[in-house]
Amino acid sequence: MRILSLTIILGALLLPSELFAQDCPLKVTMNSAEAVSNWRSVNDGVMGGLSSGGPRFEDSHMVFAGVINTDGGGFSSIRAQVAPGAFAGMDGVKFRVKSDGRVYKATFRTDARKGWREVSFQAPLPVGSERDWVDVTVPFNELKPSVFGRPVRGAKFDPSKVQSIGIILADGQDGPFRLDVESMEVCGAPQS
Repeated sequence: MRILSLTIILGALLLPSELFAQDCPLKVTMNSAEAVSNWRSVNDGVMGGLSSGGPRFEDSHMVFAGVINTDGGGFSSIRAQVAPGAFAGMDGVKFRVKSDGRVYKATFRTDARKGWREVSFQAPLPVGSERDWVDVTVPFNELKPSVFGRPVRGAKFDPSKVQSIGIILADGQDGPFRLDVESMEVCGAPQS
């Protein structure tokens, strides 16, 4: 697997004012097939399901698309590795996306375990109206720990230990889906 490359951008970018003003020093743009090749799919076939989906490069951005089949499964996801410590001191991720109106979630994995199982920290991607490009923010303090989609207690999210970032669709609805992703920015409170 390739390590997701994070590039430093100059200047401060503002998140929506209802959240908080932040610096977003790390940016990943999905403007090449090489950038999209850092992402891999993990679908419900790992548990006997029949959903399909994955990332592809199209029209200068990444498309996460496929078909959900809730008979025996019901999810499709994509993930990319993150360089160790890349999210240290950060407070959230801002995505630029165009949605089909379905309920997607951002996922983050660290070294956290519940027993021998990996914990996934998730929060909804608050997408706007269908098929419009929007900037959406996932604050790390809104992430909820889960294992195989079920909530777990006691797991604490540490941004400095993020190992992978992902997007999952598991909304309980059969049928095709498509989420376009132009970029992601990792944001933190301004340092004084």
